[in-house]
Amino acid sequence: MELLKLHHDFITYHQGKNTPFIIFQGGRRSGKTVSILQFLYMESLTHPHTRTLIVTDTYARLKESIFQDLIMINRSAGGDGRRMRIHYTGGTRVLFETGSEFAFVYAGRDVRGYASNFTYIFFNECIQYDARTAREALKAAGPGCQVFFDYNPYTRFWVNDLYETADNKLITTYHDNPFLSDFVRRELDRTAAMGETAAPGTMERYLYEVECRGIDSTLSGLCFPHHRTIPDEDYHTSPLMEVLACDWGALHATADPDVICGFRFASDAIYCHEYYYSREGGDAEMAACLASIPFHRQYLVYDTATEGAGRVRSLFARTGLRFHFSPARKGAGSILTGIRNLQPYELRITASSRHFLAEMENYRFIQRNDTLQPVDDWNHCCDALRYAFDLWSMLPAQRKKC
Repeated sequence: MELLKLHHDFITYHQGKNTPFIIFQGGRRSGKTVSILQFLYMESLTHPHTRTLIVTDTYARLKESIFQDLIMINRSAGGDGRRMRIHYTGGTRVLFETGSEFAFVYAGRDVRGYASNFTYIFFNECIQYDARTAREALKAAGPGCQVFFDYNPYTRFWVNDLYETADNKLITTYHDNPFLSDFVRRELDRTAAMGETAAPGTMERYLYEVECRGIDSTLSGLCFPHHRTIPDEDYHTSPLMEVLACDWGALHATADPDVICGFRFASDAIYCHEYYYSREGGDAEMAACLASIPFHRQYLVYDTATEGAGRVRSLFARTGLRFHFSPARKGAGSILTGIRNLQPYELRITASSRHFLAEMENYRFIQRNDTLQPVDDWNHCCDALRYAFDLWSMLPAQRKKC
């Protein structure tokens, strides 16, 4: 069986130095998972009774990715059902003829019941879960246990913060993977060709840096990294025109809040203020909030979800204010496009907007189905921001004046 030479040499070097862990950071299809599994497979055959714990995020990834890679590795090594047997039912595991075994646990599940005698622990695609999962699983490590982490660098990653040193991190790309299909290699070559000369801050550049070079991109991590806190007075005394925006959630007992925010747009910055944020209020409370806002013929952009039009009619009847009501524009790709359009601006958020500031520290990108997507959480004020900016960008210049 041909091992990925780069990965094998790296592992051998660090074993000699008795390094307790290794981080594999790499782009899409760069061979991180399969190279680690190759090593663990050979260790299980050459060292009887080796015990390995593999942590993954979902059963689907286990069955469709890890098990398929193991089957490929076993076939490449000339193995058969006697050498490696996969048990899908009950406590899913892999048994080897040497008495070695792979045990599996899913991210977030309590792993304290595992005996503390594993020779290896492998955290697969660990960008999908948090540090608590790792700390619990690491309690199952036996003496001299070797630990592996692998992930695509789609976001700022907790393993880096907790464990990283200059000697135990390997960045790989799809060029390091000799088993890649021609179709996938051509696809990544096209991504590289489009992104290599693309302007910084564009999605093409981001995908090139993350998927083809395997590095943390300037757009990775937080969706809106450029933000700072300002005094409330700076917002309320600004001469810039104000656009109000709503994001609904509390109707029909959903878990999301109702949100009303105000925005003022400058050439390089957006001033943001949270007027209303509640999971327990209703139309009367929101109407009172709107009535308290000094009225200067503002536009009010409303979320069309959760019976948005009906709620606007209710608010209008209660306030009597002649806002320029406008429905938010939505559609396929509108969230990611809106985030990209906003990223060149610095967001200046008032000190009293505590929920908005919390969203700035938690609204981030994640990997979902091999694509970059914003997490579907911590996004309520951020959604209002997208609605307001979309309307503002369409207004003629004469209407952008108070």
